[in-house]
Amino acid sequence: MKLKVIDIRIKFNGMWSPHPTRHRNRIQKIADAVEYRFPEVNRPEKIKLKHILWFAEHWLEVQAYRPATRADYISSLKLLIEALGRSDYWLGPLGLKPKGAGGRPRTSQVVKSKKYY
Repeated sequence: MKLKVIDIRIKFNGMWSPHPTRHRNRIQKIADAVEYRFPEVNRPEKIKLKHILWFAEHWLEVQAYRPATRADYISSLKLLIEALGRSDYWLGPLGLKPKGAGGRPRTSQVVKSKKYY
């Protein structure tokens, strides 16, 4: 699956060198896993909540990653969901709602402009 549209929308401001590449690789791996399991999903715009739920509930369990690696995949998954423009109503069913104010400011952000579509 080509993720150029997603990659254009994610900005890594002030993030150190290996981290943006790691996020991109994880997002590509997420998209490849979804496309392998659901062959009809051949573009990022076709990714639905059920595909992301499958990834979070089944694929991550089968891979048996350590908790730190799982947290990295969840972080990249949040970026993917936000870049798809569906963060408002997808984060709740996934259990990824923000816990409230506080914490460090994010160094990665998603451009909300429609000119990328």
